[in-house]
Amino acid sequence: MRVASLRCRFTAELVREIPDVQGVFSLWDGKECVYVGHTPWNRSLRRCLREHLALKEGGSIRASHFSWETTSTPKSRESEVLKGRVERQGNLPRYNLPNSPLARIEGTITDLRAPG
Repeated sequence: MRVASLRCRFTAELVREIPDVQGVFSLWDGKECVYVGHTPWNRSLRRCLREHLALKEGGSIRASHFSWETTSTPKSRESEVLKGRVERQGNLPRYNLPNSPLARIEGTITDLRAPG
């Protein structure tokens, strides 16, 4: 069963309340979705959000809110969420662009299921 949140203020107190499970999360700057990410196989939503909060506090990114959802296939779900964002916004969120501070290394294994 998938569990999802409403948009929350991006603070350490609220990040501590996030489940220690796999999932997908979005970062928001006001009303604009600025990043959609997923948990790698060895990290939880809470840990990923703490890492991104540290980047925010260090001035590397701007984000005022976050939202999240649990899933057993985070990378696949991230692709679905990003597709929806592109359809609504007309482009990728700013930190999902290739030259952003959050650009990730391609080729990581994050879904724990056999390739389809």
